[in-house]
Amino acid sequence: MEQSNIVTLTDTDSVVQSDQQLQRNPFILGNTVEVDLQSLQDQYLVPVFSRDNVETISHYEFINTVFDAVQTHFEGQQFNTPVIRCSHEMKLRTKVGSGKFNPDDCGSYMQRMMFVIEIPSIQRTINGNTLYLQVVGVRTYSETNLLGNSAQKQCFRIACGFVNLCCTNTLVRSDGCNLNIKVTNTADLYNSAMELFSRYEYDQHLKEMQQLTEVMIDVPTLAQFLGRCKMYQQMSNSQRNTLGLPDFILPEAQINAMIRDYYTDENFGGFGHEISAYQLFQLLTNYKNNYIDVALERSINCYDTALGLSRAIKHEDDSWQWFIS
Repeated sequence: MEQSNIVTLTDTDSVVQSDQQLQRNPFILGNTVEVDLQSLQDQYLVPVFSRDNVETISHYEFINTVFDAVQTHFEGQQFNTPVIRCSHEMKLRTKVGSGKFNPDDCGSYMQRMMFVIEIPSIQRTINGNTLYLQVVGVRTYSETNLLGNSAQKQCFRIACGFVNLCCTNTLVRSDGCNLNIKVTNTADLYNSAMELFSRYEYDQHLKEMQQLTEVMIDVPTLAQFLGRCKMYQQMSNSQRNTLGLPDFILPEAQINAMIRDYYTDENFGGFGHEISAYQLFQLLTNYKNNYIDVALERSINCYDTALGLSRAIKHEDDSWQWFIS
């Protein structure tokens, strides 16, 4: 299998582990556990393709390949050590035999993995919140056909956006994400990451988020939006298409958490009063119980929702008008 030049994170002086990073809340919960990079390499197996017994691209290789691309594209910047969270540990027997189970004869791999690499030297402040540029990677083995051979495409997701330090919210938009990377080697994976970083316009992303702070959502409009969210979830696809509604994929649990945080969150809550579209965006994104395999898609949808509502309120775009009418 073709490999790119993978760097070891500890080999570069530009990689740091900040105390602030260690003290923050997890960027995702959703049945996950935190795993450090070395443990990911040393303690877990790497699945193979059944037909030719060739190893897949490991989580460790994925992280290092993306980090290599990050260092190249953002040369001269400072990088925090990747923070990794995994879920769905899959148990495997490593020796032939049957009978009484012996823990020494088994191993495991993590089916789902998500990591973030922060770039603290690229930071901005919006509405009093410090934002760091960050890169996010997601991989789930269930999307790869392990019963085939090594010619099978392996699926990855990469995003470039910002992290809000006060709440570890992942702030991404569609032009900074590639949710359908399919490759067979790390060289192509590296190229996909570089292409994504090149097209992502983080200044435009920051400008749009700043504009969200200028759009206010009064309580009746917010209540109308929340009611429409409930209605949307019960509609058939044909009904949504007939009305020309945009995609809204946030689950009911996420909406309920947003309502709770509206009354309780000290950073973004409205406590019964109007809020800005930026606050709405943060309240929606503050939900950390999504599973890894849907986390990025729903983070993007949070941004699209807040941006769409702000434009509907300003009568710039009627795509989201149904949600507040």
